[in-house]
Amino acid sequence: MKTTTLQLLPTTTYGTPSGNYDGSSTDWNGTDQPAANYYGSFGGLQTIAYYLSGFQGLIKLQATLDAEPTADSDWFDIDRYDSTGSPTTDNFSVNIAGNFVWVQARVENFSAGTITKLMMSY
Repeated sequence: MKTTTLQLLPTTTYGTPSGNYDGSSTDWNGTDQPAANYYGSFGGLQTIAYYLSGFQGLIKLQATLDAEPTADSDWFDIDRYDSTGSPTTDNFSVNIAGNFVWVQARVENFSAGTITKLMMSY
């Protein structure tokens, strides 16, 4: 069976522009990526891998069931990693079940460190 792996967030260091991060914002969204049910045949299990180094902030994984989401209200939270209290260095993964069409990462209160990468596989 073929596995799909997509990047939800590229390497992003506090204070340095990268992807959708302008280098000064504390809150921003990553690029929307098709989830397991986008193609209608992969089922509903997504594995999310976090790679963080000295990261301080909040990462929310958000999903939608809409084929063409256009508003913030189309998205809902499916997982969150909160390291707003102190910087964290960690690599870990979580499994998320759901027949989502799209998934995105939202970063809030970003104040230090590096998101080395955030990946999704199904």
